Amino acid sequence: MRRVDVIVAIIGQACLIMSFMHGGSLLAMAEDGPRLTAEQAIAVARRNAKPGSSFTVLREIVANADMRRIGDQALEQAQAKKIELYENGFLVNILRSGGFLLAETNPRTNNLIALHLVSLEPGGAPKDFWLECPGVLKLADADELVKDTTEFVEQLYSTPSTEELSLESRFYGGSFPERDQSLFAIPNSLRKLRANPHEVQEAAALIGGYIFWEFRYSLSMPAFAVSPVSALSAAEDKREALKAEFLRSNRMDPNFHLDLDNVQSEKQLQERIELLTRLDKFLEDALKSEGDPTVVRANLSLATMPLGVEVDLSRDEGHYGSSTPSMFVFLWDRLATGRFAVKTITVG
Repeated sequence: MRRVDVIVAIIGQACLIMSFMHGGSLLAMAEDGPRLTAEQAIAVARRNAKPGSSFTVLREIVANADMRRIGDQALEQAQAKKIELYENGFLVNILRSGGFLLAETNPRTNNLIALHLVSLEPGGAPKDFWLECPGVLKLADADELVKDTTEFVEQLYSTPSTEELSLESRFYGGSFPERDQSLFAIPNSLRKLRANPHEVQEAAALIGGYIFWEFRYSLSMPAFAVSPVSALSAAEDKREALKAEFLRSNRMDPNFHLDLDNVQSEKQLQERIELLTRLDKFLEDALKSEGDPTVVRANLSLATMPLGVEVDLSRDEGHYGSSTPSMFVFLWDRLATGRFAVKTITVG
């Protein structure tokens, strides 16, 4: 099948920020591993900081023996398969040794200057992964975006493919977006068809669940920590193989196009909903039967971490943005209540 296209939305240069900014630890501490202190982390971050900046420890990220084992396994796989480390391995370093998330701020304005993630490299040397924050972004807004992104991505990954319609209320306006470039978007062809609105939303949810399955499956691979892109590529191949198997078992062309753009009538829409429901259940059963839950939990901690947040209100359609290691780019808008709601989800 040709892949259902999801057009990339470019957020621009964003500041590094990690999830779980407030609350408990990401991982439990490994007793036998080297430990980085907050003082050491701040001292390392100051080398890349602006003079006079203040530092706040937003998070101590710690690692237990299971996470260290998974990180070591991921590095072994990367070496054996010659997989290039994502951003010099900072994700896998989190699994292996934990670290500190630090906010560098202007003490007069409390605006973010940069976010620093300080962790230990395999040799034990501290490493500062940092990114400046362009524009004016208050720490409180960044905190809210981080929290909302973390919660929403965790919900995305924990929702079965057949139940994605339950996510509809998390989107701006209480319905899936009307832009074709977004995940879970309602195609223009279905809007023009003027079919039953509930069936249209259900179809968008089912095809979105089908596309998103590869992201969920990728978390079952230790290699996700060294390269989300490589893990996603392997997961897509797995999904396509399972899809072909499902279609053959139902005496259908294994290259049948599932795209909703080729639905021409309400009857065809109902048939596509029935087919996608059975296919999503088939994929869900396969997902449940494979994978180590410990690996999935560890990688989920990485997948839900917002790597960047930004705000651009200079245009008519201004937006807030966030992105994650699982390749998602989110655009958010404020509701009348002041809270954020998702407008679009794209994949980079």
